[in-house]
Amino acid sequence: MATWRHGDMAIQQDILRKLFVTDLTNAHAVGKQALSIMTPQVERIVNYPEVADRLRLHIDETNDQIARLDEILAGFDTSGSTLKDLGLSLSGAMAALSHNVAGDEIVKNSFANHAFEHFEIAASKSLPTMAEDGGFASATPLLQ
Repeated sequence: MATWRHGDMAIQQDILRKLFVTDLTNAHAVGKQALSIMTPQVERIVNYPEVADRLRLHIDETNDQIARLDEILAGFDTSGSTLKDLGLSLSGAMAALSHNVAGDEIVKNSFANHAFEHFEIAASKSLPTMAEDGGFASATPLLQ
């Protein structure tokens, strides 16, 4: 049976920290991508007011989630990845553009929004667990 030395535990903690921060920046970038898809949608959904209202609520929730991720990342003396944020925002904007010329725009948008919602659900379940297991419990309240 292997025994852990103090140096090994420090290395393990550093690996956990890097993994946690990477996952936080990924969640941050996906939130930005979701906003780049949802924001143009809400301007175009005039025939579906209930969907537009729900979309506005989702945009507000996503902005709140991004703000909480920013706060957590600041606690690690870092921030969201500009490259990831920009890249995913650009791909989201391109998806929004391609959807708005489709005859079934509302359906394509619904599929995209559903995918983002499930990523957010996965992140909201896994990030608090990672925070607890990795020793970053101070992040847990902001993740819940």
